[in-house]
Amino acid sequence: MTDTLVFDYDGVLADTEPLHWRSWAALLSRYDIPFSWEEYCRVGRGLSDAQMLEAFRGRLSLSDGADLLRQNDERKRRVCQQSLAEIPIPQATIELFSTLSPYRIGLVTSSERPDVEPILQASGIYQHFDAMVFGEDVSAHKPAPDPYLLIARKLNVSGGFAFEDSQSGLESAQAAGFKVFRVEQPKELAQIVARSLRQTTV
Repeated sequence: MTDTLVFDYDGVLADTEPLHWRSWAALLSRYDIPFSWEEYCRVGRGLSDAQMLEAFRGRLSLSDGADLLRQNDERKRRVCQQSLAEIPIPQATIELFSTLSPYRIGLVTSSERPDVEPILQASGIYQHFDAMVFGEDVSAHKPAPDPYLLIARKLNVSGGFAFEDSQSGLESAQAAGFKVFRVEQPKELAQIVARSLRQTTV
């Protein structure tokens, strides 16, 4: 039986992946670069902004690349503002967290602290986390195991259950010794967590 549950943010706790995709598509359109949802899932989902920008380096001039990097800060601010205006964390997930007091709870995300903490606080689930790892906390991001190895050290555990939506997140958690459950859509998280916990008591 596990006593540790670790969650990704984008695409697991929060339905923010479509927001990120649309904001990236709008930004890249300024450089005549089409960006479909399928391509976002392939080169951006679950990865840091730096990793994503690297994917477009060969399609941008040096000056355009520097300009895109500067504009990315504004893109992230807009996504955060939209998330605060309409909290993207499902009500079922908010209710779920009120039932998880017997467990140690962690967060592992490639997003940066200022882009995530305000939404967690506004949703009322922030106080349930025992430890968090943000994108700026590690130099090697998902799919490297570093983010999950760090959360394991912070929680003083050797593993547990991890909930991820991206392939990079799944690989990161597995490499660090966590049992991983894939979340296709945030609205399914509460059911997936309940099902995973039932399995450990059978």
